[in-house]
Amino acid sequence: MRELRSVLRGNVGVIAISWFLFSISGSIVNPFFAKYAKDLGASDVDVALLRSLGMMALALSLIPGGILTDYIGRAKTIIIGTACVTFSQFLYAAAPDWRFLAGVYVFDMAAHFYQPALTAIIMDSLPRGAELKGFVALQIVSSTPGLFMPIIGGYLYDAIGVLGIRYGFLAQGFVALAVLIMRIKALQETYKPVSRDLSKYVFELSGYRPVLLKAFKFYVYTAFLWPIAASVLSTYGTIYAIEVIGLSKLEWGIVSCASTAGSIIVMLTLLGRRVEPERALVRAVAIASTSIVVFPIPYFTSCCRLLVLVAASVALSASSGVAMSAISATLTAILPPEIRGRATGIQRTLEQLGGALSSIIAAALYLGLGPGWSIVASGLVGFLGAAYVHRFIVGRAPLRAK
Repeated sequence: MRELRSVLRGNVGVIAISWFLFSISGSIVNPFFAKYAKDLGASDVDVALLRSLGMMALALSLIPGGILTDYIGRAKTIIIGTACVTFSQFLYAAAPDWRFLAGVYVFDMAAHFYQPALTAIIMDSLPRGAELKGFVALQIVSSTPGLFMPIIGGYLYDAIGVLGIRYGFLAQGFVALAVLIMRIKALQETYKPVSRDLSKYVFELSGYRPVLLKAFKFYVYTAFLWPIAASVLSTYGTIYAIEVIGLSKLEWGIVSCASTAGSIIVMLTLLGRRVEPERALVRAVAIASTSIVVFPIPYFTSCCRLLVLVAASVALSASSGVAMSAISATLTAILPPEIRGRATGIQRTLEQLGGALSSIIAAALYLGLGPGWSIVASGLVGFLGAAYVHRFIVGRAPLRAK
């Protein structure tokens, strides 16, 4: 707790509390979103298309969002985006069919244009040398509701069907409204633009080419290699567990809660240790890839299906959380404050484009190879990603700024 308090102060504390609140309601509905879409009439292909469209919408909004972050400041951008997201949550609850749901999802994803501002304000606010600890602490706080809320979501879904998820989205709307008010009152601006010439913010990045080339090594992994590796599970994981393996929605909620608990325990151990982000990264991506390959074992044998899914989910959640924290910490050291919004906008845009592509790949794998072998195939891509991280990031000279 002492380690947590040392980094969760000021803006970082405000973001941590808001993510915690979002996670409370989000943990009720997010594990069951794909199933909700199917219950509203979507097919397996429609689920992949819906996810792909949402990612494309977010990708198109992130570059302008990154420019806006450096042009008007972090706090204003966050507040505008949070207001749009708040409105969309109430629309989810009222969706009459999957096509309306898809429209709301596209709007909601585009409204997250303020993601670069969130990342930039955290980078600006963390103490130097505590970047990894700070991002790990944020992962812990935002993950904590996942210890119990998915069970509630699964129970509601089993008990009253689609109406249970509608209630979850309604709750998320009121939570988002509370977060919006808190961010308006508590966020402090960390960066004041030095120029009002918008064209400068578009073309200035050419002067930071060496820095961006360092950052791009990470972007290749986060935008393409990892999304493809996780594509089948992120697109069809819920459908695979409930419709193929035969878990109840409550059991799938238990798997989700267990994965969160394991992830939190692993990340808590990191808070008290001095860990080099680059070294933690290569181990984490290797474990994550192995976990994906383990996931389809219940498809090929009915032995210990719940235990295998829990173990694989715990390892996957913990390792991916550590990997993304390590990447964020290293990028904080690499990127100068004046370009963090735009550089993060580029990163998030590439990630969403990669995610949109990975959804199409997931559909092709899932429908072409079947549930089990499609997850194995995507996990093999994860091993390629681990080799890339070892060769081009960790295996090279240190990337962190002196």
